[in-house]
Amino acid sequence: MSESDLALLDEAERTRADRYRRAQDRASFVGGRAALRRVLAEHLGVGATTIVWGRTPCPGCGSDLHGPPRVVSPPMPAAFSFSRSGRRALVAVSASGPVGADIETVRPLDVPATAGQCLSPTEAAYVLGLAPGDRLNAFHRAWVRKEAVTKAVGVGIAMDLRTVEVSPDRLGTVSVRCGTGTGPSSWTVTDVDVGAGAVAALALPGDRRQPSIRLRSLGFVESRKGIR
Repeated sequence: MSESDLALLDEAERTRADRYRRAQDRASFVGGRAALRRVLAEHLGVGATTIVWGRTPCPGCGSDLHGPPRVVSPPMPAAFSFSRSGRRALVAVSASGPVGADIETVRPLDVPATAGQCLSPTEAAYVLGLAPGDRLNAFHRAWVRKEAVTKAVGVGIAMDLRTVEVSPDRLGTVSVRCGTGTGPSSWTVTDVDVGAGAVAALALPGDRRQPSIRLRSLGFVESRKGIR
């Protein structure tokens, strides 16, 4: 964990970092939050330490205790989405409407045991019908797409992910229906290349095929990934 990263965090973020018992988890949190601050600071033209966080009221219940994160100060009209997994992070900033991004490091898991908890019957049938060596990537592809959509909607994985069909049998860009909340019910979800060992997805309103979008993938050593 870099001391320069830790220096960018506010008191609440440092308190949260201290709750992590494992050093690698704490380092992941600190590095991810610092990366997010740097990207948004660059976008806003301010210092990274000047950013003040808040929350948008939850579209599902109206609570401002667990809604999507937002920048309270300085004013930021653009939407953003952030995800981290291990030593990787993904930040998307969109000036043209809501956006959701998710990244996951591909890791071993019991796909048959997990599929029933977050995949629809159709998705589970496809994933479990694959050869054991292909199931893992297909499951992770479905997972990041669902996370990206629910983040864009603003409710996160608190909703039943089995109700969000994301076509894991198709690569590239897919259309997804998710009518929770007051926002769009149709979303365009695109797979994002973040290198070997991880999968990622980006979700945008279904009527915006060519949005003004800025996406960056970070391994806490920054590398730019552009998408249009």
